[in-house]
Amino acid sequence: MKDLNLKKMAEIKYILYVVLLLFCFCDQNRLTAESLVEKSILAHGGENTIKSIQYAKSTKLFTENGELENHLIQKISHQWDPFFTLMEWEHSDGIHSAVKKSGEISLTVNGALITDSLQLTQTGSSLDAAFYVFWQPFKLIEPSAKKVFLGRQKILDSIEVLALKVSYSDDPKADLWHYYFDPNTYKIKAVKVKHKKRSSLIINERYETTTGLSLNKTRKSYFLDSLGQITYLRAAYQYEILSVNYKK
Repeated sequence: MKDLNLKKMAEIKYILYVVLLLFCFCDQNRLTAESLVEKSILAHGGENTIKSIQYAKSTKLFTENGELENHLIQKISHQWDPFFTLMEWEHSDGIHSAVKKSGEISLTVNGALITDSLQLTQTGSSLDAAFYVFWQPFKLIEPSAKKVFLGRQKILDSIEVLALKVSYSDDPKADLWHYYFDPNTYKIKAVKVKHKKRSSLIINERYETTTGLSLNKTRKSYFLDSLGQITYLRAAYQYEILSVNYKK
């Protein structure tokens, strides 16, 4: 009798497992690009309650042989209402400070204002990129992000993900993004970007736990070949939250 009861309990557990699996499968079949982003935002902590944030970003670049090519440490600040981004770093030519405020870009090196238009354009791109990369998945709700839900996929032939294609221009030469979400937690597991005919896969290894929003903590970026396989590690990123001010 005892063995029979144990057998029935095992059967019930199996049935419940199958039902739960089917429910999750059906739920994911009903996903759209918008609902996937909404689920991911909830998984990453929900609505943004941050007024301003400051963090240190460490970027290590590696050669194809695995040698360290460069190590850059930047101190970055973002503020909302009014919005601005500040980035500070040290280079061989001195201390750099770059700001984007009200759409205007300014750059100083050792306190001297830089007016070269090319440098300012490059600086503006770096400031925008810093905010875009750090503030995911929240940036994906912007109207400029054209999203297409691609369903379940495998990256690197083994990692199950929910895939989302994101573009910001109809120009075939423009950057093309693919966001890969964990099918169980809906957090961003990896991002692939095609930039100037080269594809990179950035894998999120850890998220921070300071802000309550599960922002980036450590990431690694790999160059991919034409078949989508890793050729070598190009960059390793580490983020450290320095300060956070919340909305009242």
